[in-house]
Amino acid sequence: MNRFTVLLIGAMLAAAGQAQQFSTAGFHAVEGSPRKVMNFNPGWRFLLGDAKGAEAVGFDDRQWEAANLPHGLEVLGENASGGRNYQGVAWYRKQFSVERLTGKTFLYFEAVMGVAKVWVNGQLVAEHFGGYLPFAADVTGVLKDGVNVVAVMADNSNSKLYPPGKEQYKLDFTYLGGIYRDTYLIQTSPTHVTLRELSSTVAGGGVFVATLDVNGNDATMEVRTEVMNSGNKTYGITVRNTLEDADGKAVASVEEKTTLKSGEIRQLAKQFTAKHVRLWHPDDPYLHFIRTDILVSGIVVDSLRTRVGIRLFEMRGADGLFVNKKWIGKKLIGANRHQDYTYIGNALPNSGQWRDVKLLREGGCNVIRAAHYPQDPAFYDACDEFGMLTTTANPGWHFFNFKEKIFEQRLFEDTRQLVRRDRNVAAMLMWETCINEFPSQPDYAMNRMHTIAHEEYPFPGLYTVADHDEAIKGGLDMFYHGGSKTVNSFNREYGDGGEVDNWYSQNARTRVKMEWGEGPLLRQSLIQAATLAQRHRTDRVRLGGTLWCGIDHQRGYHPDPFRGGLLNGLRIPRYTYYLYQSQYDPDYAIPGIGEKPMVYMAHELTQLSDKDVVVYSNCDEVRLTWMGEAVGTRKPSAEGQWSGLPHPPFVFEDVFDFTVIKSRGRKAIEAVMVAEGLVDGKVVVREVKGYPQRSTKLALSIADEGMGLVADGSDLVPVRATVVDENGYTKVLASEEVYLEIEGAGELVGDNPMKTSFGVATILVRATTQPGGIKVTAHSNGLESGSIGFDTKPAKKALLFEEAYAVASKKPAPKGAVVIVQSAASELPTDVKKLQDELKKAQLDIVGKDQDIMELRSRLGLSR
Repeated sequence: MNRFTVLLIGAMLAAAGQAQQFSTAGFHAVEGSPRKVMNFNPGWRFLLGDAKGAEAVGFDDRQWEAANLPHGLEVLGENASGGRNYQGVAWYRKQFSVERLTGKTFLYFEAVMGVAKVWVNGQLVAEHFGGYLPFAADVTGVLKDGVNVVAVMADNSNSKLYPPGKEQYKLDFTYLGGIYRDTYLIQTSPTHVTLRELSSTVAGGGVFVATLDVNGNDATMEVRTEVMNSGNKTYGITVRNTLEDADGKAVASVEEKTTLKSGEIRQLAKQFTAKHVRLWHPDDPYLHFIRTDILVSGIVVDSLRTRVGIRLFEMRGADGLFVNKKWIGKKLIGANRHQDYTYIGNALPNSGQWRDVKLLREGGCNVIRAAHYPQDPAFYDACDEFGMLTTTANPGWHFFNFKEKIFEQRLFEDTRQLVRRDRNVAAMLMWETCINEFPSQPDYAMNRMHTIAHEEYPFPGLYTVADHDEAIKGGLDMFYHGGSKTVNSFNREYGDGGEVDNWYSQNARTRVKMEWGEGPLLRQSLIQAATLAQRHRTDRVRLGGTLWCGIDHQRGYHPDPFRGGLLNGLRIPRYTYYLYQSQYDPDYAIPGIGEKPMVYMAHELTQLSDKDVVVYSNCDEVRLTWMGEAVGTRKPSAEGQWSGLPHPPFVFEDVFDFTVIKSRGRKAIEAVMVAEGLVDGKVVVREVKGYPQRSTKLALSIADEGMGLVADGSDLVPVRATVVDENGYTKVLASEEVYLEIEGAGELVGDNPMKTSFGVATILVRATTQPGGIKVTAHSNGLESGSIGFDTKPAKKALLFEEAYAVASKKPAPKGAVVIVQSAASELPTDVKKLQDELKKAQLDIVGKDQDIMELRSRLGLSR
């Protein structure tokens, strides 16, 4: 059994029973509520480019491509850095039918990159600037009986008129594009709880829950509810908020009565004490719900739930961070995260957001810094579930528009909407209201954003943060970096910058492609071990820090992606991942995962491997056995550069000798290395690796982290094809071309064929809107083919789309050709090989011409 299969099985067992719950516009639907929430993602048509008059109802879109949301404009290769992505206008259109009610109907967009304009039945209903925050449109008055048409223009061109403002080709991340997060259609009764995005009330809109104080297991809380009466007469209403535990049992309840005139909006606030509750803590992230019911004449006319964690954060200077009036007891160590994913760009569905958080939590992180914009709401939902402390940020990096006042105004409005969107996130620790890494931004602007944040969150526990000098000038609450002994600080980025040769070439030993092999991966990892040790040696006033970066990401201003992540762009762990994972104590119950005594050999037993064997483990001792003989038992190497690490690496010197294996010939099958982790003298965990021999077959696995695949038209899961020998050991040095085919209720997304990297090739499988079985088969010349089957689950939310319109839509051409190989050992037909060679040559020619054009434009000082 290869290592990736072991990881998959372990993840599935650990995640069994884990209930993933994703919010909708900040709330959770209540079964039987008059409030209807429909998934508006499927059934769109899409055009990459501009089309005059595309907002009109009768526009002919029959030649447009079919698209389900989230949608990222294009399928990009593994390297989408250096401005390779499309920038410009794109269009989306969709037909839908919905019952017209006496209340309100809203369209809700979690994010559209750049400038967005939305028309319904030919009428403009919304215009939004900025690609990272949600917006909503009241479409009640423009809907009609029968089929309706929505059209969206999305423009991800460079613009200095809204944050981030910086041109992509000067940016350390990529805008990418499209309607790349979820969309919903929400219907309410005339008297209803408002949407946050449409409220003009300070700290208003929707339901806002705050913890004012805790005393033992009792908590003083406040709940604010904003209600609107869009009916044509005055109503007496009752607002009832019930605190429920995770099982739905009522813990506390408060009511307030009021009268609303026609068209009136009012926010009601009520404080209460919740007794004997289970508080939220990063080590015990227990989540409650506030159920909000609006009653008119005793009848419930609106009902929704808001998920909350009851917790109190306090920054106590030299004493550090206190959670629920107790010192947190450890360093906050984690990583930064950009939102893009190989092939699909930013269009990562909720399951992918959840898996990212789970992988990083399991991999040694208890904090994630959002870089450098608000992340997907599903990402924050997962942070709440896994006890992953996190941040949010105004979109920006190294830019402030001093010439156009509209930029500043939109930045201030972004701040307001940022806090309003994320105020109920239990895991939210720090708020980056200033533009990241830009000391020249005006002092008054930084202070205004700080003030807005506290206006929108007028309770304990909100802490604005920026680099030391900016934070002082803007009057913010805490510092990134700096040497203060009284104001709490945090290392926002560490582990990379000091290794870069220069900021033009950007070569570094900490930036390594998986295919470069174990030597560079191990060197990268040991460098990071020394850097990580420095974080642990700081005083309490320095809370901790986040590695740059947790996951590989694409960049606008450089032709290479960032390749220093704990996980690569396809979420395969590097050695450093296991270094970080080993810093948990073996009896620490990782929230949602469980205790994890671990041992990992950063060694692949190949002809190129080093003699020394480095082992990462959180055990007291590690015993190593090689080829049936005991190498010895070691304690961790705790001295020197690794001093301060909770669990330093174990180094076994002069163990592996390829010439010994070579001398055994075919009997090298017996070459097995075993690492055993001991706690209090007893073996609690072990890892077995064998010498990988001749490549024989492809082994397929699903990297779903136990989530499965939902038949909603957009859910994705990575499928990995691993080159293995006859014993199932991974051939990390294999560089094979793998072809995949799919049958059933799914489609392939990614390069096909593809080359293996570190012995593994990954493709994404996207579900259709119909539940059913899927079979994926992988082929490679000379190897035994492999296949895997799995089923998709029905979607929980109703999918709103016109099936006939969707079926008639033009299907996008797949990226690459799907080749079916008749025999595992046979050669591909000559004509297919010829076509492949011609395709590769054409692709290289196109890339070369693109690079020539970009270089010429750069020399002329033109934008891309």
